[in-house]
Amino acid sequence: MPLIVSMIGGLTAAIGLAGVIQPQLLIHLIQRWGGSSRFWAAVVMRLVIGGFMLVAASSCRHPSVVYTIGAIAVAAAVIILGFGERRLDAFIGWWLAKPPSLMRVSALFAMAFGGLMIFAGA
Repeated sequence: MPLIVSMIGGLTAAIGLAGVIQPQLLIHLIQRWGGSSRFWAAVVMRLVIGGFMLVAASSCRHPSVVYTIGAIAVAAAVIILGFGERRLDAFIGWWLAKPPSLMRVSALFAMAFGGLMIFAGA
């Protein structure tokens, strides 16, 4: 299980790296994937990853970190579900309208978060 936590962290860090190097590519991919499939994917992915993190936490190097990440992911899924598809699309549209430098800063946070997950799961 810790290996899977680290792999999820690696994927998160890789997406972050892509956003730092080529923010326009990430923006383009997010813009192309819209509608209800994006909404439900956001909810389901957070629930699945969060639930997995909650279950895997006890077998990781830093269980409290992994448990906290899982709880945040589940809470994010519930919040997104509460917002609804229309508000999520409006928020994503607002965020994508910002300069690419904001995407780079957000991607740096994703890289750091992924690194934390790799470290906590290892």
